[in-house]
Amino acid sequence: MNNPTMFFILSLLQLQLHAAFARPSILQEQNLGYHNAFLQGSFVGFQSFLALMGYYEPEEVKAGMQSGELVIDEVDDEDQTQVKVVGLGLGRTGTTSLAMALEILGYVVVHDDEETELTDLFSAVEEEEIDTDKYHEILGLRGYNASFKTEYEWVQSNEEVKGILTVRDTPEKYVQSWSVAAPFVQILEKIPYRWMPTVGALYESFVNEYKEETTGGSPDDYLNPEVLRRTYLEYIETVQTAIPSERLLTFNVKQGWAPLCDFLEIHKNNCPTVPFPHVHTRAKLEGEMFFLRMITFIWPLAIILPLYGLMKLGKHVMKRVLDEKSKFE
Repeated sequence: MNNPTMFFILSLLQLQLHAAFARPSILQEQNLGYHNAFLQGSFVGFQSFLALMGYYEPEEVKAGMQSGELVIDEVDDEDQTQVKVVGLGLGRTGTTSLAMALEILGYVVVHDDEETELTDLFSAVEEEEIDTDKYHEILGLRGYNASFKTEYEWVQSNEEVKGILTVRDTPEKYVQSWSVAAPFVQILEKIPYRWMPTVGALYESFVNEYKEETTGGSPDDYLNPEVLRRTYLEYIETVQTAIPSERLLTFNVKQGWAPLCDFLEIHKNNCPTVPFPHVHTRAKLEGEMFFLRMITFIWPLAIILPLYGLMKLGKHVMKRVLDEKSKFE
């Protein structure tokens, strides 16, 4: 384990035992140590790359994208539901940890991992083929009852829906963490990502999430710390004003299970006893971003190496032909 190469290989093998592009399997990733978390993040970056290429899109979604027709693709009747809980926190406020917590509680969640599996649905929203109500209806028909891809206005206008607003300890901690994630949308604007159909279909929703929502509609300032800080505070106030307190939980994941279970009306005897998830740490995010950036530099090798191989093969074949010809002269 002291050999860095062997450590990297073993880390990848361990990760590959888990479902591709699934939620983290370790609830307390802050205990991994920086280098281990960074390596795991690099593998997540590889999974993200595959997802952006459309690798995880179901065949029904791919067919619908190619035909331009949105297929509802309903699950079995007993699994059909309605969206009942919405995560309203900005990115890097503990939303992945909350998503895992909701799954432990039995919810079927739409978060970042599902975005590239529901490309057709997000594309239909962006193209205004369906409205927000229809979007949530289809999510329910596909079996999802919790969403992190929903605007607070929809929660405000649907009295049966509860919202959970995740927050950080301080605005400064949010800005520091988000500043690592924000360049993701910049990476997508580079080759080869901008050539990928899945990226093209989701690009507007990515821009809204990474540039519009976090800046209050000033996309050019999406890396400006002061704008990010101000928008974060304004967003919290806006959501808290828009949604009645009985339907909104302002939640720091450090608070653990008790306030979440209480808000979702889960009896304390049924509240999980496992540690509350603490995942997608900054070190892991840095590893993911490193891999995604690396692709923008090495992608020409995908063209150069096969061409070089063909050139070497052609040269070898030509030499054999000339050698055979010389035997008969």
